[in-house]
Amino acid sequence: MRGNPVRKPILYAATIVVALGIAVLVWHFVLGWDPFGTLGLRARVHVLCAATSASPQGEVVESIAILTTDRGRVGVLFVPADLWVKSAGGTSGKLGDVAVREGWAGACRALAPLLGVSVNRYLVLDGEDLSAFLALFPRVTVSVDDPVSGLDSKTLGAPAIRIDTGNRMLTPREMTAFLRGTSRASRAERDRRAFAGILGSARSAVADEAFDQGLHAVAAGATTNVSHKDCVALWTRIVQSANTASAVLPTREVIRGGALERLPIVAEAERVVATLVRGSDLLTPAKITVAVFNGNGARLSASRAAGYLRARGFQVSATANAETFSYATSTIVVLTDEARAWMLREALPGEAILVSPEEFADHYEALRSQVPAGTDLVFVVGAGMEFTG
Repeated sequence: MRGNPVRKPILYAATIVVALGIAVLVWHFVLGWDPFGTLGLRARVHVLCAATSASPQGEVVESIAILTTDRGRVGVLFVPADLWVKSAGGTSGKLGDVAVREGWAGACRALAPLLGVSVNRYLVLDGEDLSAFLALFPRVTVSVDDPVSGLDSKTLGAPAIRIDTGNRMLTPREMTAFLRGTSRASRAERDRRAFAGILGSARSAVADEAFDQGLHAVAAGATTNVSHKDCVALWTRIVQSANTASAVLPTREVIRGGALERLPIVAEAERVVATLVRGSDLLTPAKITVAVFNGNGARLSASRAAGYLRARGFQVSATANAETFSYATSTIVVLTDEARAWMLREALPGEAILVSPEEFADHYEALRSQVPAGTDLVFVVGAGMEFTG
């Protein structure tokens, strides 16, 4: 018997299909290529979204948010543009200023220590883009807790637009005034409320051809490293999600070195970031290991500091004297990530500065042999810091 002559072509076709499938998987998982677009198959996607405007001094960053999509879940973390961060170049400053100075990729890198994840994509709307986007929603209901007064940007010399408290149905002009106006509510909080209103409007409306064309036009004009197609796909994913949560990053203002800085409220910020961005367990003191050194010469300073930290749940890997007792300021050396350092600094009874091993090179080399493997932070107790409980 010579067999069925149809069988060989079928086997050849099946072999080709299997080979193509294997090739796609290899490209996707090994080389990182996604045959269905950069947002298609990836389980979790992080995108920095921002709005800017022009001023006589140059570009101004008005708002920033981290958008996370993960298997049908959407989280949006609104980050104040004046949040104090450290750039990849080692300088410190406001996040919005870092974005203007080092570009949006630089802003993404500056946020990585806070978020605990890498953000590689960004989508930025300038004033014209934002107006075009808001124009897609003729009426949006927004919950207003604090009154807002804003200028009518469309009509020169027109009276200010006032938006009172309550559930307000806003036109695109009023929405612009709501976002850019004056209020006790922060811009980040107003961004969050505007997002909730727009999302509700988008879900209740049937997307027609004009809306679709408008959305494509906004995506085409945006400053982004995401494809035009994927910008629209991202919006579709947000609108279709049945599980969407948003929050403003908890922060506080402090004066350091004579300058006003906005810093995260560590424990609360970690809780929000873990829920909305990482989708992971919370960072707690029990997950932070600290080596403690006496840098002020006071008797039992390191031991008292270690007892203080253990009582608050931190793991202490070692206690010893520093190489000198001349530390004028308590110092935290960050060996793993800054989120752990912020949590330690928040728990301390006084001020402490954060440094990297490179910035602390001479001192760190002298202490290095006494730091056990697996230690997250080195804490050197400086002058003036006392531990009483």
